[in-house]
Amino acid sequence: MNAQSAIRKAAAIVACAATLVTMGACGGSSGGSANSSDKHLTISWWGNQQRNDNMAKANALFEQANEGVTIDGQFFDSGSYYKKLSTQAAGGSLPDIIQIGGAELSQYYANGLLVDLTDYVKNGTLDLSDADANLLEAGQFEGKQIGIPTAVATPALIYDKTITDKAGVTIPNDMTPEQFVEISRTIYEKTGVKTNFAYGAGYEILQTMMRGDGKDLFKDGKLGVTADDMEYYFRIFETGIKEGWHIDAAAFAELTLNTVEQDPLVYGTDPSRQSWCAFLTSSQISAADKVARADQNLQLAPWPSHDVSKSTSLNYAQQWVVSKDCKNPELAAKWISWFTNDLESNKIRLTDRGIPISSKIVEEITPLLTASDQKSADYILNVVTPISAPPIALDPGNASQLKAQTLPQIEEALCYGTIDAKQAAQQFYDEATTILAK
Repeated sequence: MNAQSAIRKAAAIVACAATLVTMGACGGSSGGSANSSDKHLTISWWGNQQRNDNMAKANALFEQANEGVTIDGQFFDSGSYYKKLSTQAAGGSLPDIIQIGGAELSQYYANGLLVDLTDYVKNGTLDLSDADANLLEAGQFEGKQIGIPTAVATPALIYDKTITDKAGVTIPNDMTPEQFVEISRTIYEKTGVKTNFAYGAGYEILQTMMRGDGKDLFKDGKLGVTADDMEYYFRIFETGIKEGWHIDAAAFAELTLNTVEQDPLVYGTDPSRQSWCAFLTSSQISAADKVARADQNLQLAPWPSHDVSKSTSLNYAQQWVVSKDCKNPELAAKWISWFTNDLESNKIRLTDRGIPISSKIVEEITPLLTASDQKSADYILNVVTPISAPPIALDPGNASQLKAQTLPQIEEALCYGTIDAKQAAQQFYDEATTILAK
């Protein structure tokens, strides 16, 4: 399978997911057949094996503390996750509790698939008293608390300091896109190691760079920028391919895109297929360190933009939601509260998804953190927090197609040389305008 077909296959899966979610739409936003006597919960998430093992151990604690309760954990890789959920939505059999991303949260809410958790927050069943109010707003719609952040995380450029030192460059915490290009060029010239500018990962990098220019990629459900605004983003790919310092698109054909374990930062030994950096999140430094080579020294810095104080923020990692198919939403709310506030559970999971949203829990678990987790915590507390901008607003519900299909396909064509940066920017603008208008 070549890189073109690989990306198209991944895109088709998510496009199918979006269609099926729409098919599964219904009117209400509260559980339709609540039954407090039902003590079984299904919980769905995506992640690596470490996350799956940690969740199994934590859920066993919840079962032990709540007599008669049983939990069925359903976990998938990120590529098949929403396809599976959409099939369940169409069949009226969504899991009770779902880990969900920003664009999908908007979409699922708009289609009436989620429970309003506001009353459970008000009556204390769902205790969020130690959570940051700004983070909680990210899961609110029309005054309703729909989503609860799983953790605090923030975008992070994870880079190999061994390579940057060898090339004689320093990665600043206020790096501009132009500096990123020059650093990438220098590293390639001095070491032969290339760059991966988050090929096929979605629009978050573009979104960050637009925020650094004082603009919103999405505004009032529409595109908030012009093609000209975005052109320099696409030119990074074009320049890197032409000058040779960006990894060739064909090199990604044998990789599972957007997985830490197969990211070019840590995967492989051929410098032409390696990257000195990866556009990930702060919470992924632990997974990256686990698979890093012995000579690597992974560190974190903000994603490049023209003003990191505008583009860098404390964001939620993902959100927990309760589906309309849940028979006992009160028990589901109780589980989310326990996930947020139970010390023993958090000792198991630590910073798997990011820094816990409860300030008390953060204080309790800090002495237990590994060296990798300490790097993540230090980055959030001492680099991001002092310059943090407000969290990015929830994406429009139909933006998921742009993330999973439209932008990756345009980047693919750009890296194969069938279009240039100007054409890429205009194509994304045109297609995004059409999709968001639906």
